[in-house]
Amino acid sequence: MTTPPRTLAILLAAGVSLAAPMTVEAGPPGAAYDCLGPQAAQGHRDGVPPLMKGLKLTAEQQARIAELRKQDADLMDEKFKHVRDTRMQLDEMQMKGQYDELQVKKLTEEGAQVTAELEQIRARQQHQMMDILTPEQRKEFVAQSQRMLQRRLEQRVRQSGG
Repeated sequence: MTTPPRTLAILLAAGVSLAAPMTVEAGPPGAAYDCLGPQAAQGHRDGVPPLMKGLKLTAEQQARIAELRKQDADLMDEKFKHVRDTRMQLDEMQMKGQYDELQVKKLTEEGAQVTAELEQIRARQQHQMMDILTPEQRKEFVAQSQRMLQRRLEQRVRQSGG
């Protein structure tokens, strides 16, 4: 079975358009914040994540976590913008009724690569932040994260009508 090029382009574009926002929204596993792009996340990435604020962090812990997040904020902004730009280029091609298989392949692969890089940064940051917490704080953070994930799942089920 062969797939017509236009159908393939639409499927690839849909995959990137669905994957990027979900990845951006989901944050790192157990993340405490929603972000819809660089503007929405800016306040969170350069300070203490909202979920961690309930952990009774010491001033030193807060400063260390804020510094960790601040050091990657500009890089993450750049990556978010790159994902957005590739998505906009794909949308523009579609709106103009243009299809260039090589360009679509290039843009979707770029978007996937940059999204993977964002997740790697988040995973490293998350690991570094967890190292700053006490064992009790880690335990509470995991519990809070699990509760938040459960609420998100329930919300998605409600939104999908299931």
